[in-house]
Amino acid sequence: MRKQIDITFEISMIGIIHAIFSYIQFEYLSIFNNTPQMAVFFIPAAVRVFSVIIFGYLAGFGIALGVLIHDLYLHPLPHSLAEILFSVSQQGIAVSVSLLIWAMLSNKVSCLLKPQIDFKSINAFDILQMCVIQALLNSTTAHIFYMSSPSINMNFDWYNYAVMFVGDLTGAFFIFIIANIMFSLLKRTRFFPHKHYDDTMNNQ
Repeated sequence: MRKQIDITFEISMIGIIHAIFSYIQFEYLSIFNNTPQMAVFFIPAAVRVFSVIIFGYLAGFGIALGVLIHDLYLHPLPHSLAEILFSVSQQGIAVSVSLLIWAMLSNKVSCLLKPQIDFKSINAFDILQMCVIQALLNSTTAHIFYMSSPSINMNFDWYNYAVMFVGDLTGAFFIFIIANIMFSLLKRTRFFPHKHYDDTMNNQ
């Protein structure tokens, strides 16, 4: 029972965070939005990347929930129920498949069914690799949705595809850089457990 509660909580938190980031993107960062469907700088992509790295395939359900919350309540779109379900499935599945592909390519991830990530050896290049995979997969599946959606009816265009790819990539990796800088600054403050770090270094 406790496990089910934890899973429900994790999915809900991922969904809420993704929905909030999406709301911020479309309400306050509209300067980066080339069209209502894509932006050259897309911060919700960061939630996709880091949630799937931390929570595994479970993150796909959280992202799907976040898309549902955003599209139905925070920023309602003129889509039919079938289109909304298609969009929810597209983004949720794309997130999980991106982890599967990363697990197949990276030597720092083991076990495809339940990926185990060697966090101690993960570096910026590994995060960038995951960001690229996520951007490619999401841009491709999203355009399939756009072309098949009656209310959008968008023809495939390499420029729009490139905009979406760059937006996902820059949004995710920029947030990683900011988080890394903040963590580096935090290590210099009294809130960081220096004693444990010093003891570890002295014992080596």
